[in-house]
Amino acid sequence: MLISRRQFVRRTAVAAAALYGPAKAPAGVRRIFGISEQNSAPLDAPAIRKLASEIVGHVITPEASDYESSRLVENRAYDRHPALIVRCASASDVARALEFGQKQNLPLAARAGGHNAAGYGVCNGGLVIDLSGMKRVEIDAQQHLGRAEGGVLVGELDEATQRFGLATSVGTCPTVGIGGLTLGGGEGALMPKYGATCDNLVSARVVTVDGRQVEASQNCNPDLFWAIRGGGGNFGVVTTFEYQLHPVTDVLAGALIYPAGRIPELLQAYVKFTAAAPDEMSAAGLILPSEQGPRFQMLVGYCGQPTVGSDLLRPLRLPLKPQVDTVRATTYLEAQRSWFPAVAAKPSGYFVANAFLPEVSEAVIATIAAATRDAPRRFMVLIGNFRGAVTRVPLTHMAFAMRQPGYEIDVSGNWSSRDEKDSAVRWANALCDKLKPLAHGLYINALSETSEQLVTAAYGSNYARLMEIKKKYDPQNVLRLNPNIRPSMISHN
Repeated sequence: MLISRRQFVRRTAVAAAALYGPAKAPAGVRRIFGISEQNSAPLDAPAIRKLASEIVGHVITPEASDYESSRLVENRAYDRHPALIVRCASASDVARALEFGQKQNLPLAARAGGHNAAGYGVCNGGLVIDLSGMKRVEIDAQQHLGRAEGGVLVGELDEATQRFGLATSVGTCPTVGIGGLTLGGGEGALMPKYGATCDNLVSARVVTVDGRQVEASQNCNPDLFWAIRGGGGNFGVVTTFEYQLHPVTDVLAGALIYPAGRIPELLQAYVKFTAAAPDEMSAAGLILPSEQGPRFQMLVGYCGQPTVGSDLLRPLRLPLKPQVDTVRATTYLEAQRSWFPAVAAKPSGYFVANAFLPEVSEAVIATIAAATRDAPRRFMVLIGNFRGAVTRVPLTHMAFAMRQPGYEIDVSGNWSSRDEKDSAVRWANALCDKLKPLAHGLYINALSETSEQLVTAAYGSNYARLMEIKKKYDPQNVLRLNPNIRPSMISHN
């Protein structure tokens, strides 16, 4: 069974008996992993009715029957209550919601799939710009282009492109929104062959905070196009994405699951395997708890001839003797779905920290192995490999800055009690702190805590330009509920 960076939340939450939110803060303020939100005064009913009459979509208030389901996000560590949710049906609805929120002095959150690890798809006392109703997808099979509105999910885009034997480089969780995935960079099984999701973005339609609907591409507003490819939702709300598509049909995909223990040996084998793997081969290492102790899995996908892929996997099979081998020839669509199979589980909160390492050395392996032996009950260490096409894009070509060969390491824990939460967060941060001296950046989409220091580290030398572009398109930092890039004129104190 394959597993994605988000599947562990569902899979390890089966035994969850209760949900615990963040600790209580002074009245009117909610603090979650370092984020502070000021609750706003109640909105008057005439203003809400006027907004509802001016949009094609609909407005969801706290009294509405669908309010509770509409405010929930994937990470149940965040139990926030917005004053208003605007379920948009068009770019004009987005513009109107932005205008209304600013006039009412409300915090603004933009939501597509609701999978952000820091829960940014919802806010306390503010307005949520919900794109989940914007689902149009158009495929130009001749030009190998796909256009998708901002509420489309990864699985929905895959289904549309696969009708024509095409695909773009997206993530491996079908319920993740393409919006947050693309804007933060976007990792997936096709990344070694075709680059990150943002590398395949051809153009976008963006609603800026002043209500303009603009195109962003190499030829139109190229500075904005540069920024939204990795810079997150800091510069506007993207309502349409246009992607380059590639011929992808049958693939070889599955998991190799090894006996508990042997973590150093298997990590060494993973590093050796990825160092020699061709662009057609994707591979990720995963350490999860089991009754026998920490257990290593290797998740693989090969988008070339299955027989060639099977030959390449021999070093991972015969000498290492996996207990479970689910690798098989299948369709790309089925492979994408099987990365994140449906698991009956209670929702839970989780925390994830992240680091990017140019190499996984003996010292790194020893550090990870020791940490997993002393891990909380529910944890995950995901080791993704960066090589191939994603590393051949120049660092300055766009905001996304993870361009050197190396390994992205996600360290996650989830919980079913307050004590478990505290220990899970401490453990994840402690392991990442030990890796930081060897790290060179991090992945902005895989953070539950997004301090200015972490955001700056994610973008490295690209950060100064991002600040200038933020100043141009959002000088008052209206769109700040995200891994925030402050306008260069705003003090960092």
